[in-house]
Amino acid sequence: MRYQVLPATSADVAYVASLLEDEPAAADWPEKEPSRRLVEACAFSAQIWAARRLSDGATSALWGVTPRLDNPEVGYLWMMSVAAFDAESREFSMLCRLVFAEMLDQFPRLEQHIDAREDRTIDLLRGLGFEIGKPQRQLGSATAFHHVWLESQAFSRYSNQPGAGVPLLH
Repeated sequence: MRYQVLPATSADVAYVASLLEDEPAAADWPEKEPSRRLVEACAFSAQIWAARRLSDGATSALWGVTPRLDNPEVGYLWMMSVAAFDAESREFSMLCRLVFAEMLDQFPRLEQHIDAREDRTIDLLRGLGFEIGKPQRQLGSATAFHHVWLESQAFSRYSNQPGAGVPLLH
């Protein structure tokens, strides 16, 4: 593996936030600058993980999870990968599997709402065992979102099936 996954540092977050400076706002929160949104998500996260390239230590991805306000047993997942990391989707999938296993130790369920136009993200999550709901418009938004979720029991079963990808190693 060409990456290591460790708890994220402020330097990891600052690096990824700097890459987001010129990015357009997300469809589900158009009034919030992406870099500011990342910093706020980190402030509320129970866990934040970073993938760093072994060759130069550069941060290549961040994952985090915040407890839902109405149900603290449910973790609201977020993740960001740097564009250079996108070409290595199999390795990114393996790293996601490791991080999600850690998150599911604390939260029996992970969920998120994903822009229905994000086919690669939906395919990645489906390949990792997430259930994918039908796209629906959220109140006040013209964009449709898929509700996605993963239960810890389903993840354990899925991860141990033949052909499910790389087995989990801790």
